[in-house]
This record gives sequence, C-alpha cells and structure tokens, in this order.
Amino acid sequence: MMDERRDVALAIKSCLDSLMSDAARCDLEDLVRFISLAAMAAEEAAVAHDPKAGHLKALMASSAGHC
Repeated sequence: MMDERRDVALAIKSCLDSLMSDAARCDLEDLVRFISLAAMAAEEAAVAHDPKAGHLKALMASSAGHC
C-alpha cells in the first residue's frame, strides 16, 4: 500500500511540475506559485511513504516520467 501511495504522489507531482512549467511559460506567476506549493506537498507525501526517501529525492531531481 505504501508503494501505491508513493507512486500516486509521484504521478501527481510530475503532472503539477508540467503544469507549473506551462504556467511559467505563459507568465501566470500567481498560478505558478500556487502550483509549486501543491507540487511541494505531493513531494512531501511521496517522501513520507517511501522507506528509501534518499533514492526518491534523487529521482525527483531528474526530469524522468514527466507528463
């Protein structure tokens, strides 16, 4: 169950990161800030449900799996 929760949180973070890039490209700074907060929350949820959180942080630093 923890792996599933982590995977869902990672998928959500990936999509939020993509949305944040789109918003930044369109100069929607208020939206960028809002989405960045949601992306941080998704990252924290993923780390909280991963026994190997150090590996997860390295994965999040890359662009692998982005929508």
